[in-house]
Amino acid sequence: MPSETDSPAAKTSFVHLHVHTQYSLLQGAIQVENLFERVAQLGMDTVAITDSHNLFGAIDFYLSAKKIGVKPIIGCEIFYAPNGLNSVQQTQAASQPSQLGLKFHHLTVLCKDLQGYQNLCQLVTQSYMKPAPTQKGQASSIRAWVDRELLDRYGDGLIILSGCIRGEIPYKLLMGDEGAAIDSMLWFKKRFGPDFFLEVQDTGLPEQDLVNQSLSELGQKYEIPLVGTCDCHYLDPKDAEAHEVLQCIEHGKNLDFDRPQSLVPSEFHFKSAEMLRERFARFPGAFDNTRVIADRCNLEFRFKDENGKPIYHLPNYRPDGVAPGEPFDLIAYFREQAWNGLKQRFSEHSFEIKRSGADWAEKKMRYEERLESELAMIERTGFSGYFLIVADFINWAKRNGIPVGPGRGSGAGSLVAYSLKITDIDPIEFKLLFERFINPERVSMPDFDVDFCQDRRGEVIDYVSRKYGASNVCQIITFGKLQARAVIKDVGRVLGLPFSETDTITKLLPDELDITIDRAIEAEPRLRERMENEPRVAKIMSYARALEGLYRNAGIHAAGVIITEKPVVSYCPLYVGKDGDVVTQFDKDFGEKIGLIKFDFLGLKTLTVIDNAIKLLKAGADNPVLPDPNAAEFALERLNYHDPSVFALISSGDTDGVFQVESSGMKDLCSRIQPNSLEDLTAINALYRPGPLGSGMVDDFIDRKHGRKPITYDVEALAPILVETYGVILYQEQVMQIARELAGYSLGQADLLRRAMGKKKPEEMAKHREIFVKGATEKGLPAAKAESIFDLMAKFAEYGFNKSHSAAYGVLTYQTAFLKTHYPAEFMAALMTTEMDNTDKITKYIGDARAHGIPILPPDVNFSQKRFSVEVVTRESPFYPKKLIKSGHPVKGIRFGLEAIKGVGGIAVDIILEARQNGLFKNVLDFCKRVSTRKVNKKVLESLTLAGGFDSIAEVNRASLFASLENLQELAGDEQEERELGQSSLFDAFSAEEIKLVTPTAAVFKQEQDWPVSRKLAQEKQVVGFYVSGHPMDTWQKICEEWLGWNTERIKTYAQEKAAAKPAASQDGGWGGEGYGPGRYRAPKTEVKLGGLLSEMREVMTKKGTRMAFAQIEDLRGKIELVFFPDTYATVQEVLKRALVEAEPVVLTGEMEVGEESPKILVKTLGWAVELHRSRVQQVILKLLPAEVKPEQLRDLKKSLLQHRGKSPVRIDFIDALFRTSLSLPKTACVEPSTQMIESINK
Repeated sequence: MPSETDSPAAKTSFVHLHVHTQYSLLQGAIQVENLFERVAQLGMDTVAITDSHNLFGAIDFYLSAKKIGVKPIIGCEIFYAPNGLNSVQQTQAASQPSQLGLKFHHLTVLCKDLQGYQNLCQLVTQSYMKPAPTQKGQASSIRAWVDRELLDRYGDGLIILSGCIRGEIPYKLLMGDEGAAIDSMLWFKKRFGPDFFLEVQDTGLPEQDLVNQSLSELGQKYEIPLVGTCDCHYLDPKDAEAHEVLQCIEHGKNLDFDRPQSLVPSEFHFKSAEMLRERFARFPGAFDNTRVIADRCNLEFRFKDENGKPIYHLPNYRPDGVAPGEPFDLIAYFREQAWNGLKQRFSEHSFEIKRSGADWAEKKMRYEERLESELAMIERTGFSGYFLIVADFINWAKRNGIPVGPGRGSGAGSLVAYSLKITDIDPIEFKLLFERFINPERVSMPDFDVDFCQDRRGEVIDYVSRKYGASNVCQIITFGKLQARAVIKDVGRVLGLPFSETDTITKLLPDELDITIDRAIEAEPRLRERMENEPRVAKIMSYARALEGLYRNAGIHAAGVIITEKPVVSYCPLYVGKDGDVVTQFDKDFGEKIGLIKFDFLGLKTLTVIDNAIKLLKAGADNPVLPDPNAAEFALERLNYHDPSVFALISSGDTDGVFQVESSGMKDLCSRIQPNSLEDLTAINALYRPGPLGSGMVDDFIDRKHGRKPITYDVEALAPILVETYGVILYQEQVMQIARELAGYSLGQADLLRRAMGKKKPEEMAKHREIFVKGATEKGLPAAKAESIFDLMAKFAEYGFNKSHSAAYGVLTYQTAFLKTHYPAEFMAALMTTEMDNTDKITKYIGDARAHGIPILPPDVNFSQKRFSVEVVTRESPFYPKKLIKSGHPVKGIRFGLEAIKGVGGIAVDIILEARQNGLFKNVLDFCKRVSTRKVNKKVLESLTLAGGFDSIAEVNRASLFASLENLQELAGDEQEERELGQSSLFDAFSAEEIKLVTPTAAVFKQEQDWPVSRKLAQEKQVVGFYVSGHPMDTWQKICEEWLGWNTERIKTYAQEKAAAKPAASQDGGWGGEGYGPGRYRAPKTEVKLGGLLSEMREVMTKKGTRMAFAQIEDLRGKIELVFFPDTYATVQEVLKRALVEAEPVVLTGEMEVGEESPKILVKTLGWAVELHRSRVQQVILKLLPAEVKPEQLRDLKKSLLQHRGKSPVRIDFIDALFRTSLSLPKTACVEPSTQMIESINK
């Protein structure tokens, strides 16, 4: 690190003390890295950061300054309301200022030392904790402010500058209230003495010039020194317009109509000392006092102890029962817990085979030696307490029935973690390395990522808060950036461009992760062409480039939680988000720099699915119709991980819902690899990434596994390391093991080699090459062979994956596949419960369940639970699968939950379930009498009716019931009211049978003709989000797939394959329909034909004044978006609109378009599925089971056929176990195929 004398810094005496960086969200346009480039250019040795009421960037700023030998001053422009917000607003109302519109004042605060920093942390933190006053019925937009009492309490160690023209003193001077300004000024002088300065600014604002003169005069009169600042918000004058755009983004304004007035002159940039010496010359001391203040500010953060080790602020772990201050030997306790834990592991089911082997004593010794080695290393690095803290909250979760994942990340490589039950992966069995987790050669804080059941993750965080104190536990802030696509859209909005026009620009950006605007311009010639030919596009891109990368907003880290020894605010200021969440003001990286340790509490849906599935299978274990004694004893701890049927399911690609392997690409990879072990599943998770897929490694792995290529090793010593991956270097751990075995590296040194190879740093690689070759030759390997192996390691290290993480997730893959194989109904029900808000996934999983012969049962007030549940379905049920009729065996079905119905709600469901505990509902009137009509109101009853929830107890059809709900509610409500008043009902004296005579059905129910099936299905979709009792495509799906060749799932799979093969910058010119974006890729000559139902149509007007439309088509496999360009839309809009109303299946032809999002179909033709059916049907065949057919059903069948007369002949096939015979009906019974005909016959 250069010293101050070496730095270009010691050249100037001016110090910028008022600087807003990008951490002044959407206000500052200075990126920290760029700031210090400018500081170096201007030869400055000191600079301050004063972001808007936050310290978000303090550590980033501090470390960046130290890196180039510049002295950092930490400060903040706080929001200040001396006597509360009301005082500011009252002053404003009385004086009616024209432009300032203040809600609070600004005040510049700088830290002199560590005390000042800690006090500033308290000021900012407590200001966010303070509830803002609001008018009745209105939410306050003011989220943080400091009053005089708070500033007085935490003022020590701080230097105060009076602030910009929004400051209290300048504002009162502008309002003509000099007396009030002097009172404030004298209060600050009394409280802060020589550490209070009147701030004159060089901003170019006319009001500022007036204030500067007044401050100068008052300063002389009352002997208060001046200091000059610039209120910097951007670096260069040329950035002024981009900064205006940034302000418009913040306030949702249009630049042409709502141009911000606050910073209009281009004078808020980072000026040179020479310019400012001249500008501040008329204000005595203003220039030189910047150096006086800088010399007083000497805050130094201490990141390491006297031995050079990082300082971490972990709490002192104490087990329950050990009081603070009571003697406690942490190391002894840590060792005791680890050794006891290992002994418990030895007694578990998973060790049964190992214990019975002749070599158990040898294996046991390996575990014991490994444990001792890890314990010693953990103790040396000082992380014993960290392990105990993690073990404590994980084991608390397990004791309280909260599912915890088997492991995640490199922590799964620790035997100590396995012994303490932090992980459930045996690192010795899986050949995982501890040094991949904690490297003794380069000690850094370990980081356990822990997966919890998504629904109960919050309970674990609450436990930690109770154990260590709420003030010592805090979540972590994150910052959202203005990234390429988002900033282009934001700028377009500010400039008043229609969204569709801006969308055409963003769609030109290549589909690359973290694409930058400069990279996009370089890679995409069409973008360059538009910038050259269209001034508006050039202007958008210019502003967007200037603003790209700035921070837009603050959020919460998805998993990170800080736990500290003292209250978190002792080390770091806190922030309160819009939703009231308290988070650190430093992100995870800079938090770690100051010693804050992040614990990751991740919510994983899969754990919720597994837990719910196990609960369902245990709940049904003793069902008298279909008992399963094994289910009652089911436990993941006793799972057989060598079940061929589970691997057969994975290999078949039947993996919808199976963790990590349900995408089309994963299904294909599984079918090619044909996994038959956990090692193969571990490999699959590592192989399915862009690097291996694009390198040929995957093909090589598969060919070697299946014997199509020989498994070879450059040297025999590689065989034990690479045997499980068929000679392919797949894991980072293998690179480390090769370095140890061939070149004598320690595993810690080998981990440094792995990191160097992964980062591809030439200097480090050259150093390691020399070490590796030297070590290998000393062990007898020829130098040329050593060079060759090093090159091979370097090549594969680029793609190598963390085996510990892959192995842990491989276990979850197997567990979910096991449940789907042996308990498919329970697994699919649990899966659908977890995905209840995702209609696309529910549709997909319903189709998958039906394909497995699992009946889907509609919501039912007598049988549904809150969420999806499992029921036994017998042959007598109307939902029993037709293909199983012959066997007649009971099967498990999935019942829809009541919470899945829109408009019902959790409270109503709880009331229904509570009432049902007193017995099933006899009929709808009984239901209405037994539940509260106030909470289970008419809207709830309507939703239940439309969803089919009353079908099993209704005495009339759905249409009649729907029309009668008001009568039912009124009758039931009167009776409930009488009960509440203590009066007996007229009906109490009668039996149930007598009541039927007194209140005949006709008196309650209106008689309406039943709705057709298509309408019922449409209503089910309306209230549940998808079709329940059937699907309009049930009849048509197979027909359309056979005749047209496509379904939505196949289109998506095909599109993914084409998108993956698309060149980074396609030169095909794309396409440019009216009002719709170019820049997407259309697979050449890919015409598709598809059948399905239309939904969600929206019509738009193009720039030429013509109409086009967007819609979705849905089949049993999923949904696809459709685009109807004006010419096509003009010809098909009548069919399109009618199909939406009548829910009639359609068929279309079109061209597939592949892009950064889901595929779309550009429709060419649209017609009715039934017309296609009619044109191709040669004969209608009805298949009947003689034993099931009753005479009245044959009469109804004849009636249905005669109602749909046409030209297609009809044949009836009578099928039984012993014979099959056919009967061709006469021509008078010919029919016209249609949806209505099929519905009528099925009914």
